[in-house]
Amino acid sequence: MALYAKINLDTKHRLSMKGVKERREAGRRANVAISKRSKAPKAPSLPLSVGILPNLLGYNVRRAEIALWRDFSRTVGEGEVRPALFSLMILVEANPGLAQIDIANQLDIDKATVVGLVQRLQRRQCVVCRQSAVDRRRQGIFLTDRGQKELNKLRQEMLDHETRFTRLFSAQELAQLFTLLRRIHP
Repeated sequence: MALYAKINLDTKHRLSMKGVKERREAGRRANVAISKRSKAPKAPSLPLSVGILPNLLGYNVRRAEIALWRDFSRTVGEGEVRPALFSLMILVEANPGLAQIDIANQLDIDKATVVGLVQRLQRRQCVVCRQSAVDRRRQGIFLTDRGQKELNKLRQEMLDHETRFTRLFSAQELAQLFTLLRRIHP
């Protein structure tokens, strides 16, 4: 009886394994078919109707921001520096001993983000924090020599980046553009 049960179990196991093998093979065939389809030439895309998008301020500002961001991330700080980090370094250079809350207010970002940016710059030895001589509860942020050297390099890269876009406008148009944008952000 035990021999019959063992043979019966072996047969059931082989049959169940056969089903698994068949399912695996079917999956492989499906993957090959999908792979062959994905290598087929794509049909040319037709021009899209964009509706009211070109007449929306937010759409146009966002498209301009995307173009600026792509160039910035490719050319400034070897892709390691973000605009907020650059802006923070500029503010600290212009205002040695500046407090994190003042940076957050000026850049209109939350204090937690500023804390992260400052810590990143501290790890890179670009800034140091020292207790304020005026208010012992405050920490002032200062550029180090290394931070100043890095900022000088970044400033030139930023000016080159800006030039790629500002040259699209006359001086009068650029001044007008800045004036108009400042109506949106005070």
